[in-house]
Parts: sequence; C-alpha cells; structure tokens
Amino acid sequence: MKKILILNGSPKCERSSTMVVTEAFVQGIESCSNFNSEILHISKLNVKPCLDCLGCWGRNEGKCLIKGDDVSMVKQKILEADIIILSFPLFFFGLPGEMKILMDRLLSFLMPYQGQRHSAGKPFHEFRYDMSEKKWILISSSAWDDLQVFKPLEQQFDCILGEGGYTLIRCPQTKAIVDQGMRIRLRRYLQRYENAGKEFGNNGRLSETTMSILDRPPFSRSVYSQILERFWLQEKN
Repeated sequence: MKKILILNGSPKCERSSTMVVTEAFVQGIESCSNFNSEILHISKLNVKPCLDCLGCWGRNEGKCLIKGDDVSMVKQKILEADIIILSFPLFFFGLPGEMKILMDRLLSFLMPYQGQRHSAGKPFHEFRYDMSEKKWILISSSAWDDLQVFKPLEQQFDCILGEGGYTLIRCPQTKAIVDQGMRIRLRRYLQRYENAGKEFGNNGRLSETTMSILDRPPFSRSVYSQILERFWLQEKN
C-alpha cells in the first residue's frame, strides 16, 4: 500500500476551500492506484518557530534541537510517504504563516551550505535522505485569476525542490466557486481535479494539456467581477 501525505496549510483546516479541490484530486489518485491517504492540519499541530541556530546542520546533524513539538512526527510521515501534497491558499503571494513555520523547521532534511555553487534545474541543497522516488505536489488556490501571483511561490520551491522536482497545481477563483453554492457547476469544476488525479495516479505526472485545463478560471472576468462586488458588499454589512 502506497502512502499519500496531505499537509493542509489553511488555517480553516477542514473548512478550507483548497482542500475541497485537494480531496477531489486525491480521490482520483486513489480510484486507480493502491494508495492510502492521511491529512495533517498544520494549524492543529504543535509547531514551534525555527530559532535559526543551525544546530540541525552543525552540532546535531539532521536533527532539530527543538524538542517537545510535532515536527519530528511530521518528518517521519514525510519519509514514509510516496506522495507529499502541500495544500494551501495563497497568502500575500506565498505560504500561509503556519505552513511557512513548518517549512522552516524542515531545514534539517537538507544538507548544509558549504560554499557549493547552484546547478541549474537542481535544488539549492541536497536532501539528507533519499527522496528520489517521492512525488511532491503543491495545490494552491488564489482569488486572483492572473497566474502571475504564483511566481514567488514557484521561485521558492524551485530553490527547495528544484525546477521540475514538483508539480504545482494552481487553482484560481477556487473560494468563489466553492462558496457560490452552484452544485452542478462545482461538480464539473471538481471533476477536472479528479480526472487529473487519475492521470497522476496512472502516469506519475500531469500533461501540459491537463495543466492548462487546471489553470483555467471557472468564471469569466465579467462574471467574476460581479461575484467579487457582491462579496465585498456583504463584508461591509
């Protein structure tokens, strides 16, 4: 039985709009493969901030000097997983705070900087453990329908995992379609991700055609502008 580990970085935990998409994608994987999935809601974990002591690179190689929280448990689950999915809404063009704190603490997965030069297409640091067979997937939603807002996120994970070392699934306008209550339209929207999950489960990757389908916003610009106008009016009342 292969393992899928889902790290949910939304502070809304089970109520996350991004997780609605993620669960459809995972359902697609599980429908065609022998997989077992587990979700960890980062906001419910005890994760202390990194102290920037570099102890995991020096005095205690590969092990964080901070004790008594849940990071060692998360690390072990990552090592045991075949697919690691990071699911989160885009916060100010990057990771939500809870997920960023956890990512900082995972520095111990990496080998230290020793003056080495970066090779194009490669991570900036080698992994301390063999990660060659693992698949990393980022599923991130944004209110924007302009995909440029995901560029800072791509740059960060190009450094961490290397270009081509992960799959980024961008989900524009996700919260709007989840919250609108359009059941038929939402079902069709989620079918995209379930189909993509089936493709990933069978091939271990997504085609450029599939990625272009997932990048497509569910609403036209004019319809989405009306939705946003109604949303902000409600927020003011």
